[in-house]
Amino acid sequence: MIQDVKRHRYQFDLAALQRLAAVNYASLVKLVTHVKAGSEKLIHVGQQLSFRVAVLHRAPYTTDIRIEQQLPELPIPGWVEAQLDVRLYHDAQLAEVMRSQNVERLAAVYPQPNAKMHQPNEKFQVNKFLQEWLDLIRAKGWVTQY
Repeated sequence: MIQDVKRHRYQFDLAALQRLAAVNYASLVKLVTHVKAGSEKLIHVGQQLSFRVAVLHRAPYTTDIRIEQQLPELPIPGWVEAQLDVRLYHDAQLAEVMRSQNVERLAAVYPQPNAKMHQPNEKFQVNKFLQEWLDLIRAKGWVTQY
């Protein structure tokens, strides 16, 4: 028996993205409150995993941050350092991933299929990934240098 498959179009959920941005803002503000523009701190989450959090630029209403996963001292074949650039909006108390793995200007929705093979909800997924990193840092991280 042949059945028609009904395609469900992705519905962008602005409220969910804003909730996620508010949670990420609260976590990131705690990490970078005492870090000056042009400075960074190294946060270890285990012997083989660490994150470098750098404040790229501070302005009255925004702060730009780069958070990247660091390569362990002993190279692991196939290891790729992940990197996110995040903008904190202090007036709205929201954090938004501006760049992920050299993809700038993430769109809210990508048509399917697309030439660069983005997921329809890539912007939400990248911000969720940031939240998972921040949860890991909050649960198991310790700072070794500023």
